[in-house]
Amino acid sequence: MGNNFIFVRKLIKICFLSFLICLLLFVSAFAETRPLKIHFIDVGEGDSILIEAPNGEAALVDAGNLISGFWVAEYLKENGIQDLEYLIFTHPHLDHIGGTFFILQMINVKKIYDNGQDLSQLMESFDAYRWYEELVRENDNYQVLKSGDKFLVDGVKFRIIWPPYPFIFSDFNANSLVIMVEYKKFRCLLSGDLTELGENELLKSGIDIKADILKVGHHGSRDASSKGFLKAISPDISIISVNKDNIRGYPSKEISGRLKDLGAKIYRTDLNGNIIVIVEDSGRYSIETER
Repeated sequence: MGNNFIFVRKLIKICFLSFLICLLLFVSAFAETRPLKIHFIDVGEGDSILIEAPNGEAALVDAGNLISGFWVAEYLKENGIQDLEYLIFTHPHLDHIGGTFFILQMINVKKIYDNGQDLSQLMESFDAYRWYEELVRENDNYQVLKSGDKFLVDGVKFRIIWPPYPFIFSDFNANSLVIMVEYKKFRCLLSGDLTELGENELLKSGIDIKADILKVGHHGSRDASSKGFLKAISPDISIISVNKDNIRGYPSKEISGRLKDLGAKIYRTDLNGNIIVIVEDSGRYSIETER
């Protein structure tokens, strides 16, 4: 009788543990996977793009200007971002790197990247570039990115497809880092301030630049977004980061017309505020805007 009782107790215990294991496996199999989120932050004049991987790790591409950089740091904190795996600057113009000073004070940054373009002449004229050189390029975590480099953040692939190093051009915009962000079947092309000079060379390289979403180059300026370049990308969605009523007249009506002719829906930070692309595990995506 005693042996039978012990056997039954063991059997019940085994069955219960087996049930728990099966339950955990079932729950994990059907647990909702967090989406990838790409935030195009409204910084007025400039660019700043937050990429939140499904596991919560984050990267920031550009940091707005000397004023709006504070808004970027606050935006990160409001969205629960205390750490950045990567802080990437597409090129060293102040409407892209100006927010560096706020970001590095308010957010923990693990690695910092840019295109490595020489700043010596600019440092002679603007203190901000000297500060950038000291804060970023003399940082132990700093590294230069070039075409062919790539890295992963929780399954989200970052591929640098432009520029080559050493540079072909001396122009800062033409040497902007161009980044293809890939997750499952979804692709988003971040083109910095790339102009037609760089676009033409990138097209000659034969690299596949087709993407679902395009961050339009140089804020929609006429010196970027050539017909051939846009056709090769064939985006469904185009996003333009631009300040309201800017004196340069960005985005150009010509560029907006080209995008519409391709059937690309246009979102603008001056009209829509912060723009968030939400990408599900299946690769399907949706857009949320502030207004």
